[in-house]
Amino acid sequence: MRTTFRVLAPIVLATVGLTAALPAGAAPQYAVRAAKLPSTPLDVKLAGTLTGVDLRWTAAPDANDDAVTGYVVHRVADGVDTALPWQPAWNDVGFQWHESEHLTGATYSVAAVNAEGEGPRSTPITLPPAHQAITVGHTIWLQNGNTRTYAGQIAVPDGQQVVPLAPDGPTQVIGDVVAASPDGREIAFAKGQLAIWRVRADVPHATPVQILDGSSGIIRLAWSPDGSRIAFERLQPTGGSCVEIVPATGGTPARVGCDLQMPTWVTNSNLIVKDGASGRLEFVQAKADGVVTGSIAGTEQSSMPSVSPDNRWIAYIDGNAPAIVPVSGGTPKLGTATEQRPIGITWSPDGSTVLMNQPIRFGGSALVSLPVAADGTLGAGETVYRTQGTDRIGSAVWQGARVSLGSTSTPMGSTVSIPFDTSGIASPVTTTCQFDTEAAVPCTSPYQRSGVPAGSHKFLVKAVDADGHASVAFRYVLVDLTAPTVQITSPTFDVTKAATATVTYSGSDDSATPVSSYDVRWRIAPTAGNFGNYAPVKSGTTATSVAIGMAAGYEYCVSVRAKDAAGNVSGWTADRCFSRPSDDRAMTATTGWTRASNSAYYLGTATVTTSNGISVSRSSVQAKRLWLVATKCSTCGSLDVYYNGKSVGIVDLSNPSLAYQSIVPLPVPATFLTGSVLLTTRTAGKVYQIDGLAVRRT
Repeated sequence: MRTTFRVLAPIVLATVGLTAALPAGAAPQYAVRAAKLPSTPLDVKLAGTLTGVDLRWTAAPDANDDAVTGYVVHRVADGVDTALPWQPAWNDVGFQWHESEHLTGATYSVAAVNAEGEGPRSTPITLPPAHQAITVGHTIWLQNGNTRTYAGQIAVPDGQQVVPLAPDGPTQVIGDVVAASPDGREIAFAKGQLAIWRVRADVPHATPVQILDGSSGIIRLAWSPDGSRIAFERLQPTGGSCVEIVPATGGTPARVGCDLQMPTWVTNSNLIVKDGASGRLEFVQAKADGVVTGSIAGTEQSSMPSVSPDNRWIAYIDGNAPAIVPVSGGTPKLGTATEQRPIGITWSPDGSTVLMNQPIRFGGSALVSLPVAADGTLGAGETVYRTQGTDRIGSAVWQGARVSLGSTSTPMGSTVSIPFDTSGIASPVTTTCQFDTEAAVPCTSPYQRSGVPAGSHKFLVKAVDADGHASVAFRYVLVDLTAPTVQITSPTFDVTKAATATVTYSGSDDSATPVSSYDVRWRIAPTAGNFGNYAPVKSGTTATSVAIGMAAGYEYCVSVRAKDAAGNVSGWTADRCFSRPSDDRAMTATTGWTRASNSAYYLGTATVTTSNGISVSRSSVQAKRLWLVATKCSTCGSLDVYYNGKSVGIVDLSNPSLAYQSIVPLPVPATFLTGSVLLTTRTAGKVYQIDGLAVRRT
């Protein structure tokens, strides 16, 4: 669709000098000549942004004599000729027309119109694909004396006007600062210092999405290298600024700190900010209440820092001059000072140049490209765009698909795999990868490498598109070869009557690598048998607890191991063992015992008596420790305990209060018991209610 920036007073479409000489509102005087159709416009030029069209031309020499009243732009796309009438406004580069629509392969031509009709068209020009542009916050003066800032793009190369991203909608009124996503496809912008929006800026008709609302004082934005978060500066009602971070998909902002300004990202976990007190550039953790971890000497006059895509340099404005300093610190290198203080600086996608936003004396802005040498020295600047009249640019960023890396903050093992994305870049794409200080080599995604030692490593990927445009992306990669530790925290009991036991565990890693999963296994032994082999309970679970179903008469031994995000696996923990008693019905009772049933008993049954000298027993027991399940009460008696027919002690079941299903330790065998357990009543008239027997081999 077509868009118009402003309404100007009517002008005569004649030569530049005549038009410039007309006072505002003066009635134009046309020369009288024989009626004819107007001549063809001259010097028609076409350039494309990622989301629109930049078309310009000059009038034919006889346009004034032909009494030209307007022009028609003809767009032919898919065989359809669309006529787009236009009432032009003249400026110092000729007539300009634009639309927020990009139809690659469409042709454009221009014809002049007068009272006789439409003249011949200019030679059609085909709109080529656009792979990059410069997106700006563009401020224009309106006829009522107010200003309006909108998001627009400048074609690269040959752009002569700022083409709006959209003819209407949220991008038509924004703050003057825009931030590009790391993949070059989106921008983030603020509206009225109250809200943050994001929108695709590489395709037309994209729908803006609001990610933060109800805020105030938002003036500067910066997108994290992995694209997951946006840092912004917020002006405070009492003065000064704070820096906050919000997820790029929306959410609650986290305040990094106050008396900080102009955030930019150096890694996914660290920001560079301007200290409000000293003016110096500082490193600060990119999290709530982030800690300042360092500063860069010699940057006391700094503003608008920007980190190069290869993570080597910080560009910033020092007084009236552009400056470069290594990220690792060092002596800043200043470029040539300008008459007016620059208000912004940003890097090209390949890190070879910086784009400086330079105010012009008496109004207007210029975008100046400065080459950056291998040692950080700034070369002579070249103006790539200058605004019309007193229009101005608040910020400028390079736009267009570029190579990008996701987050590599999670440590890796000795075999690293680093995916990168080149989708959207004009084919064919060639990529090279550099690991640490080694030479760059051709590579494909994911970049893989084995035998990498522990520690922090540097990874750089470079992509070059079909037109020779390059982009680079950088990440630190942490290799962790230390296995995590894990411990079982519960249960702590030896015996349980419950049919389920919940085992809980936790893991940690001294290298701060997150634990990603756990494996849980068990081995089981019956009362009269050995343990079987280990069997898995859970594999690769992220849960930190597992519920185990328990059968009566079995001992369960559980162990756990942990795996961290780098792939390191811990050893198995020591077994955590516990058993569930067998029922009294598994015991043999002599004459005089009664088999009773009641819900108060363990598993609903008990073997009871009040007689003296009678026994219950269990043969073929294998145990290191044993427990009796029985009722304890004030009238309950005591039992003689025999292992393999040998007396080993007495167990007393008396208790001031009634307690069903009490777990009562039996004497510990002197050696591992393999054989029988016999329990004999000692006193007539006392109550004996035997509920079950639990054994532990461990």
